[in-house]
Amino acid sequence: MRRFLRSAAAPIAAVALTALAFAGATINHDLLDPDKEAPGLHVGDTAPDVSVMTTDGESVSLSSMYRDKPLVVTFYRGGWCPYCNKALKGWAGRFDDLTEAGGRFIAVTPEKPEDAQNTMDKADAGYRVFIDPQGDVGKAFRVQFELDASTQKKYMGYGIDLSKSNANGRWELPAPATFVIDTDGVVRYAHAEWDYRTDHRADPDEVIEAVRGLKQP
Repeated sequence: MRRFLRSAAAPIAAVALTALAFAGATINHDLLDPDKEAPGLHVGDTAPDVSVMTTDGESVSLSSMYRDKPLVVTFYRGGWCPYCNKALKGWAGRFDDLTEAGGRFIAVTPEKPEDAQNTMDKADAGYRVFIDPQGDVGKAFRVQFELDASTQKKYMGYGIDLSKSNANGRWELPAPATFVIDTDGVVRYAHAEWDYRTDHRADPDEVIEAVRGLKQP
């Protein structure tokens, strides 16, 4: 599997030059091919107008969360993934800094609500976990892919059965990714990579600095 990285935190010089127009932005509905495509939206893209689900089954639009302050959205594969857990723990103690910078943080997972709630309870880190029940949010952010048969077999050997742990019952996962969305709905920071190991995740310091850079004088 090829490995790709897209990471940037520079301000947008002209929103008119974004890859997607804010009005009527096209939403991706396709799975990616990790061998041929790099994951993730780019800085300057308009965030897709999609909704996530709370662990209680309530639908919440992303736009309602970034309307009043920048939103950090991070995708993680599941509570069964030690690399994801370590990356989430890396945010422990950083939420005061993020709040001071003016942002808020959410985590998005394809897991079933009960598993996502368990992840949130174990972390006890001051952030909310939301469900991507059909994988539509992952597709819209261009991070969703399907595991091939050989990888499925390998995961099963580790006792990981995504057909049981994922809310949609499919062998799909998001690439680990983190995005900062400003109050206009524009992606101002993007980090997505197929390599799921911890040292290939977005650095909280870098993310917080990107959010801080959006503060109005």
